[in-house]
Amino acid sequence: METPSAAPKQRSPWVYVLLGCGGLAGLICLGTMLVVGLGLKTANDVVSGVTDPEERQKNALKQLGAIPDGYTVVASMNMYFAQTTMLTDGEILPDGGFVLGEGHTFAYFRVMANDNNKKARDFLQGKETDPEALTRSGININPEDIVKRGQVTIDGRKFSYVASRGFEVEPTTMDEKTNTGATVRKTGLKTHPQLNNAILFECPGEQLQVGVWSQQDPAPEKNSEELDLAGTVADEAQLAKFLKPMNPCGK
Repeated sequence: METPSAAPKQRSPWVYVLLGCGGLAGLICLGTMLVVGLGLKTANDVVSGVTDPEERQKNALKQLGAIPDGYTVVASMNMYFAQTTMLTDGEILPDGGFVLGEGHTFAYFRVMANDNNKKARDFLQGKETDPEALTRSGININPEDIVKRGQVTIDGRKFSYVASRGFEVEPTTMDEKTNTGATVRKTGLKTHPQLNNAILFECPGEQLQVGVWSQQDPAPEKNSEELDLAGTVADEAQLAKFLKPMNPCGK
């Protein structure tokens, strides 16, 4: 029997916008796509923010102020009720997707003010302990998976963060041989253990501005108490270095 061969690692960038934004932000990613139905111009703006390299770079710079060294803009969109940008330092594929591997993703969201977003802000700042406050804003955190939380100040700018373990969802496609010798292409989803850091940009105003910095879990076989966070997205030294160029509060 022949061993199934993996299909080429090329996927539509839409897959990564919907599924590759990190375990904490998947629901927000999905929700922001629904704004396409608001009108043709909005739909065109959303599509160009994924497919047009110049447009997504321009949008990302407007939203973040600067792009960290080594990162590429995968998607960046301005919509009716939200702005979102996704970055990666993973390998970029010809179709606009990317191979994460041991790299990182960063998904940024600016969402209009509402009661749920205020509670989400309180949770990230440590004022609220019930993660349900965050879930209502589309960010899912299991309190048992939280590995670290804290605050950092970079050049006078304040950030609160909650780092936790989760899963990245990856679409898969493989060719398999049937009993008759025919080749059948099968698609599905698989999950990878993930380490995510949900970061609150403490900007003036009532809008919720959150970034989710993600990587593979460095030691999924270990429990959270044994996990070495040095050099990961939960390491404050690495976090400060990554966040230093960005200033969405000024945009």
